[in-house]
Parts: sequence; structure tokens; C-alpha cells
Amino acid sequence: MHAYDKQGLVDKLQELPPECIAEVEDFIDFLRQRRRRLAVGKPSEERIFPTISVGEWPQGLSLHREKLYGDDGR
Repeated sequence: MHAYDKQGLVDKLQELPPECIAEVEDFIDFLRQRRRRLAVGKPSEERIFPTISVGEWPQGLSLHREKLYGDDGR
């Protein structure tokens, strides 16, 4: 970011009410943490997929196409 861009950002910040400045500060902290995580190679929360267990599969369960849809070829 160039110096003139930073000054424009500072000018915009000065126009905001205090509660909005707190939100901006929180967002900046978030961006800094995300950059640190990515730099160290730790997976971020966005890349962790949830897993859901639905229990054990029933005995004799078959997922063969013929068993699911019949054997008429469709």
C-alpha cells in the first residue's frame, strides 16, 4: 500500500463513529491472524471440513447399482 493510500484510509477512519472503528480494528486483527496462520502453514478454519458420524452401516448393506435400482440397465 502506498503512503497516499494509507492517508486516505486514515481520513476515512477519522470520519467513522467509535463503534465502527472498533469493528474495523477487529477486522484488521482477523486479517493479521489469518496471514500469520497461512505463513506458518497451519490450516485455517475455512479449510477444515466437518465430519458427521451416522453410526455403523447395517449388516448386509449393498451399494451395488443392481441392488439399488434393479437390473434393467437404467
